[in-house]
Amino acid sequence: MPYCEVDRYQAGDKWEGVRLFYRRYGRGATKVLLVIGLAGTHDSWGPQIRGLTGSMEPADGGDVPEPAARTDEEAAAPATATAPEEEDVGEGIEVCCFDNRGVGRSTIPPHKSYYS
Repeated sequence: MPYCEVDRYQAGDKWEGVRLFYRRYGRGATKVLLVIGLAGTHDSWGPQIRGLTGSMEPADGGDVPEPAARTDEEAAAPATATAPEEEDVGEGIEVCCFDNRGVGRSTIPPHKSYYS
């Protein structure tokens, strides 16, 4: 599953950081980052993704199963790195959207103070 690992920002905590779930759609030289608002998930961008890329097929894999409940230790585990893909060329658009902290498939911080 595609996750972006973010290190902790408060020293001395057992909690090691957050994992932000993201999804990429389409391919091309033009890059678009969609940032959702309050309590929305990456899935909320469906109509815009289809309009920009012409497809709802993820560029970084197929369907992702719903995650099981995670412990603090599992949430802080490093993600597996993937090999860089070929250089994007052409007139297409690549879209990236993500779930904010505490929403969707991203890590839920253990304390309210960890939200910004």
